[in-house]
Amino acid sequence: METKFLLSNKFKPVGWLLFIGSALVWAYSVLFYPADTVQLRTKVFVIYGNDAFGKGGSESKYFSFLETDIFPTMIALLFILGGLLLAFSKEKTEDEFIAKLRLQSFQWAFLCNYVVLFLLFFFMYGFEFLFVLQYYMFVMLILFICRFHYLLYKNKN
Repeated sequence: METKFLLSNKFKPVGWLLFIGSALVWAYSVLFYPADTVQLRTKVFVIYGNDAFGKGGSESKYFSFLETDIFPTMIALLFILGGLLLAFSKEKTEDEFIAKLRLQSFQWAFLCNYVVLFLLFFFMYGFEFLFVLQYYMFVMLILFICRFHYLLYKNKN
């Protein structure tokens, strides 16, 4: 079966390493260190941004350099990269059944994602809503990976 967007199966172990590794580093830093103790401050190029929580004040900057903490950005990028490698790596035997499971998992994750978002709009307000949305961008990827691998496991047994 021809697949257009899938990577080689060799990327799956790298995906698991990045996905789980970055999640563990994030969880460790959140649970065992108070806010802002783990920092990797450096200058980065921004199209638009400000350093409202850092040393640079809250003035907006366009197409310039800004000194900021890149630790959360690096963890999020590694998590997304690992998740994408997992989601788009072929299985050892990639056939029509696996393609059907991928589609069903994607549809299920998409539906669940928007049901949860709908509920968030109803029951969360203020700054807490924005805080939850910061992490919510990862939900679709997590739901798809969990559902797809659960269905694979369920159908192998």
